[in-house]
Amino acid sequence: MTNERFRLRFTTALVVFSLLLITVPMLFDAPSVDYQTFAINGSAPLREERVQKLRQQLSAPLQKTPAVPRFEEVAPASDVIDRVRRLNAEVDEDGFNTEDGTRFGEPVLSPVRKNSRVLAVLVDESRDSKAALTLRDQLRNDGYEAFTSVAKRQVGGENSVENLVHRVAIGPLLSHTEAREMRDLLSVAMNLEARVVEMSQ
Repeated sequence: MTNERFRLRFTTALVVFSLLLITVPMLFDAPSVDYQTFAINGSAPLREERVQKLRQQLSAPLQKTPAVPRFEEVAPASDVIDRVRRLNAEVDEDGFNTEDGTRFGEPVLSPVRKNSRVLAVLVDESRDSKAALTLRDQLRNDGYEAFTSVAKRQVGGENSVENLVHRVAIGPLLSHTEAREMRDLLSVAMNLEARVVEMSQ
């Protein structure tokens, strides 16, 4: 029994010693790698001239960034500024047109002329905005294309005061005959004095 254990230990030690004898010299004799000769994008070695060229590029001084052109040099010609200035001259600080007093963006209602192409029937004018909106909604429920247009009006003589007038009208209409017929119909049906006006933007 003792001899068998001795043989097993001896055989194991001999195998381990043999493996060490083979692998240890291989580890110490492995060739060294010059990592500077490897390519940037892989493991293939670069040629010496490519390495020199790359070093020259890296050591070369950086070029100056070109100057950024001014906005006036690259932007196309535009009349936006002039248009804004004209708009500021036409509209007051409250957003109403300085000529006809209509709030900016709303239909302009003016006296009708013979050559007026776009018309509307002015149903009512009121300083009460809620009443104007109520009348507009009522007309819409009845099938009319009603809208409101707010304008500034001077009331009084020397000591005149600016008031906002909320106008309720129906339109646009393209026929003078149709506009007059609608005016007469609404005047009778609603017991008021509707009138035909010119409508523009």
